[in-house]
Amino acid sequence: MIQTVLGRVLPETLGHFQPHEHLFVHPTPASKKSPALEISSEEKSLAELLEYRQKGGGAIADAQPLGAGRDAGVLQELSRKSGVSIVAVTGYHVDMFYREGDPLPSLGEEALYERFSRELREGCEECVEVLPGAVKAAIGPAGSLDKFRARLRAAARAAADAGTALILHTQAGEDAVDAVRICGDCALAPERILVCHVDRQAEDFSVHEAVAKTGAYLEYDTIGRFKYHDDPSEIRLILHMLERGHGDKLLLALDTTAARLQSYGGEIGLTYLLEHFLPSLRRQGVSEEEIAQMTRRNPAKALRLET
Repeated sequence: MIQTVLGRVLPETLGHFQPHEHLFVHPTPASKKSPALEISSEEKSLAELLEYRQKGGGAIADAQPLGAGRDAGVLQELSRKSGVSIVAVTGYHVDMFYREGDPLPSLGEEALYERFSRELREGCEECVEVLPGAVKAAIGPAGSLDKFRARLRAAARAAADAGTALILHTQAGEDAVDAVRICGDCALAPERILVCHVDRQAEDFSVHEAVAKTGAYLEYDTIGRFKYHDDPSEIRLILHMLERGHGDKLLLALDTTAARLQSYGGEIGLTYLLEHFLPSLRRQGVSEEEIAQMTRRNPAKALRLET
């Protein structure tokens, strides 16, 4: 089963599934520096989801964790009104999302583990009706893994105990292999980990192959983020990984902000994968079977509950 904001659903009912988006985010210290990180209009977010549903979208994971602008109650309402299944997450983000004095970034491993586990058992702190369906974790740029080690261990332990997946924020995949190993030390299997943002770097394929060899999923969510690279670069990467036999480990998403949601005046919209990117993959010879695997079966399998 998949845990959504409206309850558990069968994976085969979800259809097209983008496993790393941001649909609604309250103002945070991060959005004061980067206003696009605030996505706080229920009306605009609903319009985006209705368009997504109309174009064939079935499900989304909203990757904003507790204390970092998440509002599980709003996500529940957006799901009810749009017909799109939404997965909420617990866990933590990088420090820039937390207000000065917020205790979460300074909590120890045990306190964090208890807080994440409580949400997974009892519901989100701001809306106990909603159970998270995954745990978010984050590591920084290369060389900073130790700073996040206690938080990562807490998130991995909570995910392992609850039988959920862990969505791992990285800086272009840096230190991802070591992070997967740390999660393994906490009894979280690699196939329960979705490594995000590896495709912010789409030139050195060896980094991608190294992550794939761990058994973790590679969540390619830099599609349509043109400050990093263009679509042809992303497609070359995907073709390479498919040719190397890693199609069962690839996930596709957009990692949306207000600057990329059309209802907020952004440049691409939540339907960009469905309307533009997937047709480009087809023109490059990617089969319908491969597309279905990346956009339907893989995300449903990656985010399934084991309990």
